[in-house]
Amino acid sequence: MTSLPFVLTLAHLIGLALGVGGASTKLVLLRRCTTDDAFVPTYLAVARPITRLIILGLVLLTASGVGWLLLGYRFTPFLVVKVVLVAAIWVIGPIIDNVVEPAFRNFAPAAGQSASADFVRVRQRYVLLETAATGLFYLILVMGVRL
Repeated sequence: MTSLPFVLTLAHLIGLALGVGGASTKLVLLRRCTTDDAFVPTYLAVARPITRLIILGLVLLTASGVGWLLLGYRFTPFLVVKVVLVAAIWVIGPIIDNVVEPAFRNFAPAAGQSASADFVRVRQRYVLLETAATGLFYLILVMGVRL
């Protein structure tokens, strides 16, 4: 028989793998767009499916974390910092997905065209926000090893 702590641990690890792996993959592919405008259509084709994996990872991480708290996991100041960082990802994520990424899609150069100044500006903002969100994932990962 499977115990609830085992299920919560498994969900947390799967969520972590999806979140960190998806965020890392998306950032690496986005960084490729900064040096190769011809790669932008390829990136746009895979960005949404990768984003879905990141969201699934965040949902699993959040749900399993809440489950651990309901089971009586101690709420320490260190854990509060970790929860705040997760909340920051929940704030940055929708900004990326609903504001910056659509602008990136709209200003993306057509095949064979050079990037416009608007596209370059949006791309810089996009890379900055994706780097911040991915960095938060890694910071949470490192903090989780300590807990």
